[in-house]
Amino acid sequence: MSDTVKKNHAGRPRRETVVVMVKLRLHPGEDDDLIDFFASLPDRGRARAVMTALRTGNISQVLVDEGLDDDQMAEDMLGSFLR
Repeated sequence: MSDTVKKNHAGRPRRETVVVMVKLRLHPGEDDDLIDFFASLPDRGRARAVMTALRTGNISQVLVDEGLDDDQMAEDMLGSFLR
């Protein structure tokens, strides 16, 4: 086998990714809505919730009583993608 031929690796092909890191300083009494928003998110759900909130422009649309509504988020992201 030639050195220029890449071997097939098992699993999904990697997608191009852009990493954006943001640090927020939230102040109790001033940013209570955002503090509550982040406190209500499940573990490892922050990035997805922030992306949905940014796309929809409405944090309350991201939240439901149990936490994140995956069906609504999928619809929001699909709708944003199709615009």
